Amino acid sequence: MRTRFFPSERLETSFPWPLWALGWLAVFRASLWLAWEPALAEPLVRLVGWKYLLGALPFLACAAGLWRRERWAAWGMIALAAADLALLALWPRSCFAYLVDSEILPFAVLLSGVMLVCGGPLGDAAVLALAPRLLRLTAAPRAPRAAGRQG
Repeated sequence: MRTRFFPSERLETSFPWPLWALGWLAVFRASLWLAWEPALAEPLVRLVGWKYLLGALPFLACAAGLWRRERWAAWGMIALAAADLALLALWPRSCFAYLVDSEILPFAVLLSGVMLVCGGPLGDAAVLALAPRLLRLTAAPRAPRAAGRQG
């Protein structure tokens, strides 16, 4: 049996929008750091790069799982969002890291909004708000069939 990481059904209009949208949110969250260039020394940039790369893998896995309607992916997104909000509650000043500084105010507001939604607390709040719906739209793991039994 061939595993499809990104099934074509996710592009149909009948596909549930919360699974579609939060799958894309996970992809954006996993890849957003690629557009961010921290002003750090080269050895620290390498360390931060590895940290973000390892941190991106769970989001990419959850995106693929949500699009395949897997229940573990819904629980994974819920856990990641709750952990992110818990860390933000422990260190509230870290919220300023999501704000983009620019000389052009509309540009700063737009990019800060993207960061707050795609990589920050607004996206986490959306995941938690949609958690009951995610769990209803995803399938529970199926028990393996007995050998030789046709269904």
